[in-house]
Amino acid sequence: MVDRTRAQHELGQLLARVALRDQAAFKQLYDATVRCLLAIAVRLLRDEAWAEEVIQEAYVGIWNSAPNYSPAKAQPMTWLMTIARNKSMDALRSTTSERETRVHVAPAEDGEDDPLAAVADAALGPLQQLIERIDAARLRHCLRSLDAAQRQAIALAFYDGLSHSELAAHLRQPLGTVKAWVRRGLERLKPCLKG
Repeated sequence: MVDRTRAQHELGQLLARVALRDQAAFKQLYDATVRCLLAIAVRLLRDEAWAEEVIQEAYVGIWNSAPNYSPAKAQPMTWLMTIARNKSMDALRSTTSERETRVHVAPAEDGEDDPLAAVADAALGPLQQLIERIDAARLRHCLRSLDAAQRQAIALAFYDGLSHSELAAHLRQPLGTVKAWVRRGLERLKPCLKG
C-alpha cells in the first residue's frame, strides 16, 4: 500500500511538472505508465497496432490537458486511465469497419423468444469492469476524507444494510449522533464523488 501511495505521489509530481511543459518529466511519465495505458487500449480495441496509435494520441491529450489535472478530483493514474479509455472509445466510435462487420438480428415477433437472450453474456465486459474499478477507487479516495466515525457509520449502513437504530446499537452511540454522522458524511461525500 505504501508503494502504491508513493507511486501515485510520484505520478502527481510528474503531472505537475508536465503541466509546466517539462519534457523530461513527460518522458518519465510516459515510461512509467505506457504499459498500463496500452493494455487498456488493446483490451478495448483488440488490435495492438491500432491501440499503439490511439495511446500516442492519448499522450498528446495528456500533454495538453496536464494543466487541468486536479489531484482533488482523481488519483493521477485514474486520470491517465480515463484519458486512455476515452481515446479508445472515441476510436471505436469513429471506425467504419466496426459498423460493417456488425451482425444485425431481426427483432422477435410477438410470442417468440428474443433471439438476443440466448447469446447475451451477463458478465461485465472489460470496459464496464474498468469503469467500476475507477468508480471504486474514487469512492475509496472520498471515504478516506471522512472522519473515522462517519466513515464507519456510512460503511455499515450501505455495505451491511444497517438502519439508523441498528447502527446506534452496533456503535453504542445515541441515535441522533449516528444520524448526524451519516448525514454529515454523505454531505461531504457528495461534492467529492461528483468531481
